[in-house]
Amino acid sequence: MFSQVRSAARLIVSVTTLAGLLVAFYSSPFAGALPLVFDHEPRSITRYRLQRLSTEALVNEIRAAVAADEFSDAEDLVKIGQELGHTIPPDVIASTIEPTTDSVWRNSTGFAQGFIYGEVDSIPSIFGAVAADYFVFGDVRDTYREGSKLLVGADYDRFTLGASLFGIAMLAPGTGAFDAGASVLKNANKARKLSSKLAARLVQSAGDAVDVGVLKKGLRTMPAPKVSFSGLPRLTSAVSGLTVDDVRKLDFSKLDGAVKEAWPIDTSAIRRQFHGVLRPAAIGELRAATSSISGIQKSAGIRSVFKVIEQADSPAELRRFESLAKRTGDRTVGVIRLFGKGAIWLGDLILEIVAAILIAIAWCFGAAWTAISFLLKVRRLPWPRLV
Repeated sequence: MFSQVRSAARLIVSVTTLAGLLVAFYSSPFAGALPLVFDHEPRSITRYRLQRLSTEALVNEIRAAVAADEFSDAEDLVKIGQELGHTIPPDVIASTIEPTTDSVWRNSTGFAQGFIYGEVDSIPSIFGAVAADYFVFGDVRDTYREGSKLLVGADYDRFTLGASLFGIAMLAPGTGAFDAGASVLKNANKARKLSSKLAARLVQSAGDAVDVGVLKKGLRTMPAPKVSFSGLPRLTSAVSGLTVDDVRKLDFSKLDGAVKEAWPIDTSAIRRQFHGVLRPAAIGELRAATSSISGIQKSAGIRSVFKVIEQADSPAELRRFESLAKRTGDRTVGVIRLFGKGAIWLGDLILEIVAAILIAIAWCFGAAWTAISFLLKVRRLPWPRLV
């Protein structure tokens, strides 16, 4: 009788041990990293990082955004925190309210500076320059400016020239079917907003893509873009009517009539003039980069684009950020602010994945040993014989 009780006790201990091992493994912080071995797409990496985000780290990042006057970023972080169930102090939430109005954008001299002259040194001026590219005027102006330097043997901006020619060849002016990629990259590069590695890659790609002989031929017959000063008052009035929403969506259709009056351009003739200037075989990387930027803008907005181009070092990373933007939408800015490249690459998580694999292997061995011991004990139990 005593031996039967002892065997039953051992059986119970074995089952309890197996269950304990199972619970211990799946409740450990490493268990969540194990799926990343098989799925390390940006959405999975970001989801895992968000699950482990502490309230303290989140609040610190919100305060940093407010201190940098990046109120929209701070609001995005608050929304992410609330969705994850974090308790954010009321004073921190109150500090994210931006003390400005739409008039800051409407009356911004930076927007006009970028729009008219193509000079960019701030986000508003980049938006202004992108608006000029929307109507192709900006691309024509930049092609003429940088191309004139090339003709006389002076230093010129190869990427600005290449991206402008790409814009002239590929984009549909003022139709609403605007592909913002090339324009945003070009003007962000002027303002030194691109990561240094991405800028170097794109400059090389743009240089390789341009057939200088064909370009020079087109430049020699290209007239300088002329301004109709009588149309400028109407244009100024139209610019003042743009809202923050219009600018962030890159919707400049309100300027259509005023721009055509101020800068009458025969875009078809200009395209014919520069036909063949881009080498199709060398344009792939530039096309991929501009496509990713356009995809990010459509999925997550222009603010996300600016966060991405500060982080990405290559068109391949732009593609991963585009994949992230499709999943996270308008939360992309906050995610990138929290994790940077950690949102698309495993990085420091590799150590956790290795630990998860080792723990999983150890658990399997432990489970196997416990199961074998369990079966042996079951066999040794004095089962009653059936007569």
